[in-house]
Amino acid sequence: MVIFVVALGGGAAGGYALSYQQAQQSVLKTGIPKALAPVVSAYETVTNNYYKKVNTTKLADGAIKGMLGTLDDPYSVFLENNDKTDLDDTISASFGGIGATIQQNHDSLSIASILPDTPAKKAGMQVGDVLLKVDGKDVAKKTVTQAVNKIRGKIGTTVAVTVKRGNKQATFSMKRKKITVDTVTGKLAPENKQVGIITISTFSEPTVKQFKATVKKLRKEGAKSFVLDLRQNPGGMMTAALSISSMFCKNGQTVMQVEDRNGAKEVYKAGKKLDGGFKITEKTAVLIDGNSASASEITAAALHQNRNIPLVGEKSFGKGTVQNVGEMGSNKELKLTVAKWLTPDGTWINHKGLTPDVKVDYPAAAKITLINATQLKPGDKGSDVKSLQQMLKALKVGSVTVNSQYDDTTQAAVKSFQQANKLNATGTADQETLAALAQKLSDQLTKDDPMVKAAVREVTK
Repeated sequence: MVIFVVALGGGAAGGYALSYQQAQQSVLKTGIPKALAPVVSAYETVTNNYYKKVNTTKLADGAIKGMLGTLDDPYSVFLENNDKTDLDDTISASFGGIGATIQQNHDSLSIASILPDTPAKKAGMQVGDVLLKVDGKDVAKKTVTQAVNKIRGKIGTTVAVTVKRGNKQATFSMKRKKITVDTVTGKLAPENKQVGIITISTFSEPTVKQFKATVKKLRKEGAKSFVLDLRQNPGGMMTAALSISSMFCKNGQTVMQVEDRNGAKEVYKAGKKLDGGFKITEKTAVLIDGNSASASEITAAALHQNRNIPLVGEKSFGKGTVQNVGEMGSNKELKLTVAKWLTPDGTWINHKGLTPDVKVDYPAAAKITLINATQLKPGDKGSDVKSLQQMLKALKVGSVTVNSQYDDTTQAAVKSFQQANKLNATGTADQETLAALAQKLSDQLTKDDPMVKAAVREVTK
C-alpha cells in the first residue's frame, strides 16, 4: 500500500491558497482521482493560511482517518505507533522483551516468572526481584501495563532494569529478544483423563504449530477425545483458522467461502495444502461464547457443518468480515475490510453469530463487575463494594449481604479472608487483598466450569 504526498505551490497571502478549480486541474495533471480535488484544496488552504504553523503529517493522517470514519466500520481503522505495534504483536504473537512477567503487589511491582533461555534468565534476574527502574526512570509506582510498555521495545535494542533483592539493588542491562507467546494451551480434563482440553487464545502466526504440538502431547498423555475452547478468542489470522479447521475435515470439504464486493466467491477446501496432512478424527466438542469472534467463528462453523461437531456455551459474537493490513510507513498501517466470509454452507453470520447446540450460561460469579478501586474500606458504598460482596459470597466467605455498603459483616468477611490467605488482617480490602480475591475466584471458576463439564459430557457419550 502506498501513500502519496502532493506539494502544490503558489497562493497569495490573505486569500485561499488554492481554489477548487485549480485543485481539480492539479489533480488531473498528477493522475490523482478527481474526487480528491477538495481534499487537496483544503490541505493547501490550511497549510498556507492557518494562523499558526501546522504539522502536515497530522493533516494527512487526519484526512485518512476522516475517510475511514465515513465507512461506519469499526474494523477499518488507521493505526499509528503503539496501536500499530499492538496489532503487529498480536498477529505475530511475539514482541521484543526480556522474557520476564511482572505482578502487582501491595505497594510495588515484582518479577512473577522468568522464561528459560531469555535475556532476563541469562542476566541473572530472579523471581521475587522488586522492580525499581527501567532505563534509569522510576517505575515503582507504575501499573503493570505501564512498566511492561517501558521494558518492551524493538528486538536487538538494549534496556536496563534496576531491581531490589533483599537489601541490595542491582541493574541488569539486556538486549531485547523476540519473545513468543503461547496462543495454545492443553491439559487433560480433571474429571476424565481421556479428554484433552485445548484452549486457543488467538489465531496468530505460531498458532498452527503450537496447536499440532499440543494435540500430539495430549494424545501421548492418553487423550481419546478433545474439547476445543474458543471462548474469549477474538479471532486473528484467517490462514491459521483455515489450517486448523482443515485438520478436522475430510479433504475436499469446504472450510470457508470469501465473497468480494462484486459477489465473486473464493472457496477454501480442506486438504494437505492447508493442514500439511495432519488430521484430527477424534470425537470433539467446541466451546464458544459472546466473545468468540471472526477466526474463532470460522473454525467453529467449519467443524460444526462438516463433522457435526457440537457447539457448547453461548451464542458467538457474529463478525463476518475479512480485513487486510497494509503498511503505510514505518509506524503506520491501514486495516481495511475487504470482503465477507461465509460458512461452508454459504451463511453470513455477521451480527448474528453461531448458536450453540448445547446452551450453557456462565455462572453468576463469572459476571461480577471488575473492581476499579485500589482500596475499599468500612463506610464505603457503591458498585465496587457490591462486587466485593459478590466475590466474598461466591467464595463462601463469611455471611455477607449484597447491599453495596461496606458494613460490619463485610469487614468481618474481608478480615476472615485475609487471615485464611496470610494477608495483613485489617478488614480493609487493600490492593493485595483485592488481587487475591480475584485470583481465588478465577481459580474456582476454572475448577467448576459448567461449560467445560457440558462439553466433556458431549465427547464421552
